[in-house]
Amino acid sequence: MVCAKSGITQKDKRDAAIQLGLLDLVPSLSVTEEFNDNIFLSDNYQKSDVISRVAPALTLQSNWQRARLRLEALGDAGFYTQSDEDDYLDGELGVSSGFDIGPALAVDGDLRIAKRHEDRGGDDIPTGAAEPVSYVDQNTEIAVRYFAGDVHYRTAIAVRQLDFDDTTLTNRGIANNDDRDRTELRLIMRASYQLGLGREAYGETTFNQREYSNTPDDQGIFRNSNGYRLLGGMTFDLTDLIKADIGAGWMSQIYEDSRLQTNEGFSVRAAATWNITRMTALDFRAKREIGETTVTGASGIIGESFDAGIEHELRRWLGIRLNGGYQHDRFEGAGRADKITRFGAGIRYELNRFADLDGSWRYDQRRSDETGHDYRRNRTLLTLRLKM
Repeated sequence: MVCAKSGITQKDKRDAAIQLGLLDLVPSLSVTEEFNDNIFLSDNYQKSDVISRVAPALTLQSNWQRARLRLEALGDAGFYTQSDEDDYLDGELGVSSGFDIGPALAVDGDLRIAKRHEDRGGDDIPTGAAEPVSYVDQNTEIAVRYFAGDVHYRTAIAVRQLDFDDTTLTNRGIANNDDRDRTELRLIMRASYQLGLGREAYGETTFNQREYSNTPDDQGIFRNSNGYRLLGGMTFDLTDLIKADIGAGWMSQIYEDSRLQTNEGFSVRAAATWNITRMTALDFRAKREIGETTVTGASGIIGESFDAGIEHELRRWLGIRLNGGYQHDRFEGAGRADKITRFGAGIRYELNRFADLDGSWRYDQRRSDETGHDYRRNRTLLTLRLKM
């Protein structure tokens, strides 16, 4: 397989790794300097800062015939020049594996545990928070794939557990974030039919159950819910020229508490990459889904987003990119709607096969019909990536 843009083959990738028998070890490191002119996403109190980020990564990948194994260790540390209380230290450990039982049956598994954070200024961040909100995110998925001629079946069970830490407030109080702790269970069933070379039609059904640890929460609300999403669509993989997954259907989320309204409507999931030439690629992403929130009065968020970007290689070692996006979040039951626009531009300079330098500018703006939630933000980033 050859990437149409870069001409990098799978063999090239393996030659760049540290080979340990039938295992490939790939270390990498990214160092970023960022200037952010609105770190708290505030309309009235805009504070700027310079943020230094260090993100090491280590991947161990197997090259076995019938079995697959991948181990990952990722880190992300951020240090603010002025706002020390917003420093963070995140990380993630993951293991994924698979085994081909026969020519028509395969089993895959994935387990990840991550320590993450949410910056101050987010929708579900307590008012007056004096520090970011840290949380643990655990994900487990087991999937079975079966091939019956031109028909492929996949069934997966996925469990996600979220545990949010309490937050110190500027008045020296403590905000209880246990109301956000929850377990999300998903059952995904998909059947696809091969229409021809690189073309596939599919139908997909996802059932979910979302159980909160605190019921009722501090507002006296029972936020547990059950829902589903039905999608039908097609995938394309036309000789690395166009790759796309486009699906549409219906979604619904029903809440245990009668005071929370049912969320339902059409659902969309689309992702496409078009390699216009060997030097130019166009990407498009779109989705419409139901998200969780603990905003007072809201049962959930029906979010719609559209993003597009174009990347062009001026030279093999020099590339530029432009991107833009739009997002509309409707807080069902709370009478609030947010409109977010975003733009960006960047340039990448490849120093050598082991290092590249990336400079970018990102802008995002939120307009809300509820007072106090508007903001504008500019970010300028310079990243050095070291890789094998």
